[in-house]
Amino acid sequence: MDFQVVELDKKAVDDFWHLRKELFLELGEITTETDVEELESASKKYYLDHIGKDLLNWGIRQDRHLAAIGSLCLFSRIPYQENLTGQEGYILNIFTSKNYRKQGMANQILDAIIDEAKKRGVRRLWLSSSDQGKPIYLNKGFREKANEMELFLA
Repeated sequence: MDFQVVELDKKAVDDFWHLRKELFLELGEITTETDVEELESASKKYYLDHIGKDLLNWGIRQDRHLAAIGSLCLFSRIPYQENLTGQEGYILNIFTSKNYRKQGMANQILDAIIDEAKKRGVRRLWLSSSDQGKPIYLNKGFREKANEMELFLA
C-alpha cells in the first residue's frame, strides 16, 4: 500500500516527540531513572534548532496522527577513498507506531530518505538498527559493519 510520505517541519515537533518517545519506550531506553521532561525538552530544542538544515524528518499521517517517522542527520567529514566528498548522513528514528505496522511505512520513509540523500550528494548513509528493523535495511542494500565503537564523555 502506498502512503503519502511528507517532510516534517517545525510545526510537527510535538507529534515527532510523541513517536520518538514511543520508540524509546519500546527499546527500553526510557527507564524509571530517565528524566523524561528533560529528554523531551532537549529533543524538541534540537529538532527546532536543526530541522530543515542538518536534520531532515519525514512522516506518514494516518487518522490525523503521525503513524511513522524517519530522520536524517547530515554532516561533512574529511574525505576518504570511498567517499571523496565527505558528505554523510546518519539515519535514525525509523519507527512505526504499533497500530500501523506491517504496511510498508518504514520502507516508504526509508526510500524518501535515500532519494533526498542522493539529491544532496550524500555518499554514505549509516545507522544503528534494532533486530526488528535489520531486514528492512538489508533489503535496501545496507551492510552490517562490526568495527564501530563509541565512548560517552561526561
